Amino acid sequence: MPLQISGEHRRAFTVIRIVGEVDKTAEPRLREKIDEALASASPRLLFDLSSMNFIDSCGLRLLVQASSRAHRCGGTCALCCPKPSTRRLMRLTGLDAAFDVYPTLGDALAEARPESPATARLP
Repeated sequence: MPLQISGEHRRAFTVIRIVGEVDKTAEPRLREKIDEALASASPRLLFDLSSMNFIDSCGLRLLVQASSRAHRCGGTCALCCPKPSTRRLMRLTGLDAAFDVYPTLGDALAEARPESPATARLP
């Protein structure tokens, strides 16, 4: 499935929805969307992963960089709706401790308690 990336402002968040596979070839397009979202003061990024089928190390690195940059600007970065394979990969790499993870987009937008709260901040 070809990668589709969209961004929209919902409540206080910039929601970046990823559809398809994130790999090295998709990196420039995702980076561009992240850069746009980080242009605001105190950015609040929320990645909707409900339709993301695959992510490689390049994609994970972009998420980590987005989180780090958002926090340096006084903002936040969270994930919602990751599929089981993505959850497993994040758990294996230890990245599950670096992001607030919400089960649904609605929970994230309502700022409900994350099912996996960040316990570590990325540099």
